[in-house]
Amino acid sequence: MSERPRSDLTTRLRVLDSLLTAVDDGLTSFKRLLAEIHAEISQLRHEEEEQSRDEEIQALRREVEQLREGLTSRAVIERAKGVLMQSNGVTADEAFDLLNEMSQRRHRKLRDVAAEVANGVPGTRLATGQAPSTALPRARAGEGGAETGPRLVSADASATRPGPSGLTT
Repeated sequence: MSERPRSDLTTRLRVLDSLLTAVDDGLTSFKRLLAEIHAEISQLRHEEEEQSRDEEIQALRREVEQLREGLTSRAVIERAKGVLMQSNGVTADEAFDLLNEMSQRRHRKLRDVAAEVANGVPGTRLATGQAPSTALPRARAGEGGAETGPRLVSADASATRPGPSGLTT
């Protein structure tokens, strides 16, 4: 009888050893799987960070380009205001208002209208009928005089109508 319990014990130990080996193999596979998952997550984080950086760089590039365009537009608008101020004796605000109204009436960008005025494009001129310093305030106040104050007109004056401040397109 002493041999039988020993053989049972040996069998049990072998079964236990087989189970422990299987568990160890399972844990090794599980560790490998966890390592693969960790590597995949790290790769995805890295790609996401790169994409985020790329998007941020693109946004910054767009912003820089817009700022450059803004500086260029501002310079052109200031030149056009200067042309109007010098040639017609209007204030800076009045010159800007004239440019702005013509831009709106012609459905064109302010910088494009300003470029035409600054470059002396034949199709755009300032028509004056009375002292510019008095025409614009009256026209803004709605006291008439819009027809006689300074106004920007296109080359085809017959097809234009004066607006509230005397601006025509």
